[in-house]
Amino acid sequence: MKLRKGFGLVVAALALSVALAGCGSKEKEGAKTAEDEFTLTVWTHPFVGTELKEEQDQVFNKMADDFKKEYPKAKIAFEEIPWANREQKIMTALSSSDGPDVFYLIPDMMTQFADKGILEPLDDHLGGDFDAADFSETSLEAVTYEQKKYGLPILREVQTMFYNTDILKEIGGDPEKLPETWEDFDALAAKAKEKGYYGRTFEGGSTLNSTLYPFIWQAGGDVVKNNKAVIDSPEAIEAFTEIKKLYDDGIIPKDSINATEQTAFQEGKMLAAYGTGYLITSMAEQGKDNYVIGAPLKHKEQATFGTTGMFSVASTSKNKEAAAKFVEVMTNSENMQEFCKLTNYIPARTSAQVIFDDNERMKELAQYVEIANPGVIHPSARIFMPNVQAKLQAMLEGSLSPAEAAKEANELIQNEMK
Repeated sequence: MKLRKGFGLVVAALALSVALAGCGSKEKEGAKTAEDEFTLTVWTHPFVGTELKEEQDQVFNKMADDFKKEYPKAKIAFEEIPWANREQKIMTALSSSDGPDVFYLIPDMMTQFADKGILEPLDDHLGGDFDAADFSETSLEAVTYEQKKYGLPILREVQTMFYNTDILKEIGGDPEKLPETWEDFDALAAKAKEKGYYGRTFEGGSTLNSTLYPFIWQAGGDVVKNNKAVIDSPEAIEAFTEIKKLYDDGIIPKDSINATEQTAFQEGKMLAAYGTGYLITSMAEQGKDNYVIGAPLKHKEQATFGTTGMFSVASTSKNKEAAAKFVEVMTNSENMQEFCKLTNYIPARTSAQVIFDDNERMKELAQYVEIANPGVIHPSARIFMPNVQAKLQAMLEGSLSPAEAAKEANELIQNEMK
């Protein structure tokens, strides 16, 4: 399946290059006026659960209404697509006439799409009123590739450690003095294991941004550096080794090889979870407040994963200027506040973080966004991730040693980047 998916992306990219070549000789479309009738198709995702779907629609419709104050004859057509297989869907759609004008991306997808010519650089389209200084520096860095902005950020997400206070107290831990290093955590997790609890989440069937990569960064390593695979470095091997130890010692559950969601923390059966704002929401919905938020762990470096969500403009759009203007409207402070308050994400604008004035949990979480790594920023990052994940899973199953898994993953990455 993985090979078939990769082949599909290549075919779609080839088809798209033909479409883009046909557009290359056309003059750049001018900005729309209040008298122009046009439609912008905007692809969104289910950023909230079904119970909040109506509220999400209201947030997006308010953005459209704001845009229509300047372009009253414009139509904004929102289409929600699933999270699953969204890369393939976007790539395929943009190779035909059915693609969106505006759509949502994260940094490691952005580099892949920009490299294939799918995205319109926004630098020449952005007006002075988009207030760049209000965006956090790292959020703008995350939407920039080869000195060009390929989107405007609307949200930040950061992962860090959540600890069950009841279990902490039972094993002699202190909610006021949480683990800072791997060694600190491993010692505490071993005590939790002795009492019949798991130590932490590890959802091995999920993205490597939430599993392997943070361990590598914390060990002082990297995945790709200067366009070269370095996941077989001594630091990276140390990360593989630590994960294998957690698995063999029963600190992480046996389903960690393929799990995409583990709920033992919410059920009170696990000391810690590597969570986001979604976990805060989940615990609140269950009426549970028996947890504290700790800092991301460090070994040689303190590091964690945190994505930046952006809205981007398709290079195939017939209304690039208007589409870029709509992205500005979507990501202004007022609309960002409404969006992030509903979805429980961290706003990319400093001014919009007032939504946390009465939310201490999210305020605690937000302090870690500036040390969050947005993932592997390389055009091939999303392509080689499933194959690297397979090596990690093979290591946990016992068919590869940590060093072998790292070496084979490195070869896969390097071959993909050729």
